[in-house]
Amino acid sequence: MSGIYVALDLEATGMDPERDEIIEIAAIKFRNDRVLDRWESLVRPRGPIPFNITSLTGIGAKDVRRAPIFPVVAPRLRDFVRNHPIVGQSPEFDIQMLAGAGLRLQNPLYDTFQLATILIPDLPAYNLATIAARLGVSVPHQHRAMADVETTMAVFLGLQDILLSHDAETLARLAELARVAGSPLARLFAEARREVASLDGMGHGTIAAQLMAKTGMSRGGPEVLFLFQRDRPQRLEPTGSDEPIDVEALRAWTEPGGALAQTFPGYEPRPQQVAMLEAVAEGFNQGGTYLIEAGTGTGKSLAYLLPAILHAVTRGEPVVISTNTIALQDQLFRKDLPDLRRALKEMARTQPELERVASFEAALLKGRSNYLCLRRWFLAQREPSVSPERATLYAKILTWLQQTETGDRAELHLSPEEQVYWLALAEEEGSCVPGRCIFHRRNQCFLYRARHKAESAHVIVVNHALLLSDMLAANNVLPPYRHLIIDEAHNLEDEATTQLGFSISRHRVLDFVSRCVTRDDDGALGGALGGLWSVVANARVPLAREIAASLQPQLDGLVRTAREVSDEIERFFHALGDFVERYQAGQSEHDRRLRLTDAVRHDPGWSTIEVSWDQVAGRLREIVAVLVWAAGEWEGISEEEIPERDEVATELEVLIRTGHELIERVLGAIANPSPDTIYWLTRNVANGDVAISAAPLHVGDVLREHLFDRCRTTVLTSATLTTDGSFDYVRQRLGIEEANELQVPSPFDYPATTLLYLADDVPEPGQPGHQRHVQEALIDLCKATRGRAMVLFTSHSALQTTYRAIKRPLEAEGILVLAQRMDGSPRQLIDRLKSHPETVLLGTNSFWEGVDIVGDALSLLVITRLPFSVPSDPVFAARSELFDDPFNAYAIPQAVLRFKQGFGRLIRSSTDRGVCVVLDRRTVSRRYGSSFVRSLPDCTVVVGPTSELPARATEWLQARSASASV
Repeated sequence: MSGIYVALDLEATGMDPERDEIIEIAAIKFRNDRVLDRWESLVRPRGPIPFNITSLTGIGAKDVRRAPIFPVVAPRLRDFVRNHPIVGQSPEFDIQMLAGAGLRLQNPLYDTFQLATILIPDLPAYNLATIAARLGVSVPHQHRAMADVETTMAVFLGLQDILLSHDAETLARLAELARVAGSPLARLFAEARREVASLDGMGHGTIAAQLMAKTGMSRGGPEVLFLFQRDRPQRLEPTGSDEPIDVEALRAWTEPGGALAQTFPGYEPRPQQVAMLEAVAEGFNQGGTYLIEAGTGTGKSLAYLLPAILHAVTRGEPVVISTNTIALQDQLFRKDLPDLRRALKEMARTQPELERVASFEAALLKGRSNYLCLRRWFLAQREPSVSPERATLYAKILTWLQQTETGDRAELHLSPEEQVYWLALAEEEGSCVPGRCIFHRRNQCFLYRARHKAESAHVIVVNHALLLSDMLAANNVLPPYRHLIIDEAHNLEDEATTQLGFSISRHRVLDFVSRCVTRDDDGALGGALGGLWSVVANARVPLAREIAASLQPQLDGLVRTAREVSDEIERFFHALGDFVERYQAGQSEHDRRLRLTDAVRHDPGWSTIEVSWDQVAGRLREIVAVLVWAAGEWEGISEEEIPERDEVATELEVLIRTGHELIERVLGAIANPSPDTIYWLTRNVANGDVAISAAPLHVGDVLREHLFDRCRTTVLTSATLTTDGSFDYVRQRLGIEEANELQVPSPFDYPATTLLYLADDVPEPGQPGHQRHVQEALIDLCKATRGRAMVLFTSHSALQTTYRAIKRPLEAEGILVLAQRMDGSPRQLIDRLKSHPETVLLGTNSFWEGVDIVGDALSLLVITRLPFSVPSDPVFAARSELFDDPFNAYAIPQAVLRFKQGFGRLIRSSTDRGVCVVLDRRTVSRRYGSSFVRSLPDCTVVVGPTSELPARATEWLQARSASASV
């Protein structure tokens, strides 16, 4: 691969090729690792350079005042690039900007971002700096075109080395997939294949290639990795001991100068942590249900992990720990548990009895859809063709399969569209018949390998979704357990609502049909019945020939039925969308949701919906009937007669179950509703897609009967479980009748570190002048604090309106304004705030919890509105009807817990100091407002007008600076 390439990058005033302008261009011409030539130029734009661009690049008006304009620069760049392939990080943007300015380049584009997502599947992010760090390439701090070009060139060379480590067959498959996807990388992959093939005719370097050499196989690719039997780890067995946890010994470990202070990284003795640790240990010793609210900074992870490990190792019985977020799940498994293992090993030097404890095993287990199903993957590879939309996903999986030990999609960087297509390749409920799967029998199945590892572990880390899936599957997912710790327990009701319900989209129903039978433009049959035909058509087994004779005359009719029902499905969901639009026009900015009540079902237009579904259901039942017939006939075939026997049988069984489930669930929502279920329709305003959804009216009874009552010990913990100092609301929502309760306050000195300012002159939400007053208050306040702020909203429309109003006046003062969904992903926005504190970050939803920014970068938190649920939300509305006083008994406690979560973003360490401002006057004007304030830690509280806010906030934050300098 010794051709000439040109690495290219540019800086611009924005991201819109039609409106924004180029301000700098740089390029390097290179062959292998030798630089042949360099070229760069600043470019003088016609308009101003926005503040956020200057803050990012350092390029200001004075830098480009004497620079050439683009028409002067363009011919020089064209002469430099010529017809060589262009290498860049997402170079489509650069090419579009050049075209918008008048220079249209037709060169092949090699995108280092796309290439890295295929060749390095497990990066946390795919920006240029992260890719470079993985490849050992140093990255300059300055974000300038030439610096980025130098990095891009080095990254491309590193990616080339990885590409050339693959075998020739993998590279040939990558080239074909890239061609189908319409990617210029097809040319690069083909060139790599030729070079590898010329070396040894088969490829080199990969595990697959090494196995091929040992086994004498002539074909490469990842298939060879799954031909062999894997060992299964030994199950965890009870030790027979009934020895309780020594609470006194645990307490001694936590004392100043104790064992943990000497061995655990960054350990600080905290009485609050000790109180929680003792309560958890008591739970293991005595059993029962424990509700523990542990304030920010308690160190609750260590407080429950240490007793859990001691109990699990002593008794030989697992402890399941469930979290709601991936971030906490990863923190526990990848940081906290390894740190604790190292500390215990260090302690074992002086306390040999701890050696066995220090050798505890931990496992991370996720839900089915997170794992690739090898059976479905290899079946997909047999399809006669692949769509362009799926081709890039297949390319990523192809290389990843040669590296992964887990099969976990979290290791892949998937676009939203690819995540949808992933589901067709992933494990799914009802899609697996282990006894018939060759990969399961070989212990190669990723899902069951993870489960087998969990069977050998003392501590099993899961998420709420999997915990609840196990509950629904009669506890057939997780190993048997009697001890459960639920962290982030405030999210459990919402997750149970999701897991106990369903959502069916047009795409999901159409996907079921295509999985049954399809015919492409060349006449090739696909789907399960197409696959069955391809097996039996040329088989010599008498029964197979009989099946072929019976199936052949049905195939044309089945294909026709599949096409007709697909059209009917489209019309059915279109009719649902029209129905929602008639009820909900103009009522939502993104999704419009219509709860299917008795009143709605009595609408004259609903009968048309019912008739339309009857037609669809009738056609689906015809297809399912053929599947049932085929599965019955296929039972007479043995694996000795036809090796694909189990694969075909499994797919038929899965589709039969899926078909029945789809039909029954939609029927329930459309014509036969259950009184204990909430049904609604959701229409996406952007693309018109409609989903039929359902959720249980009650989840508490189910959780109590099938989760809590079957455990000897259950610990539910979070920083936000109480309202007005009481656990009553959470106990009622989760169905917990009796529990040991413990409130552990935060160790932080909130009166000294946190100013809570309650604005009393902002019109209430919905009143005239509310939005204008919020905007003006934010401008004045953020000017005074020089940013360092996060502003929380309850709706995207309010966020967007505020963003447009405050961006220009704040950026004129040198304060950057960033907004969720408008300026990058949540991770990118948080990183910008950390690296550039003179920033105001506007967020909704996910920013109310989980954001952890320690230090001065986040010193001001603004809550624009109390976070009440939208009254028209189907689940909220239906459950509200169960109360005599729904506002006080349901709406307020629910909002208080969310309010506490938002407040918790501000003070994240004992050295933090900050200001929390609430711009919703209902905290002081309404009687219920005090419930919100009382639920927070004791802060310095000030009630006053927004006019005094800037001075108060500045004075409070400067006090920190003064104390820090003493």
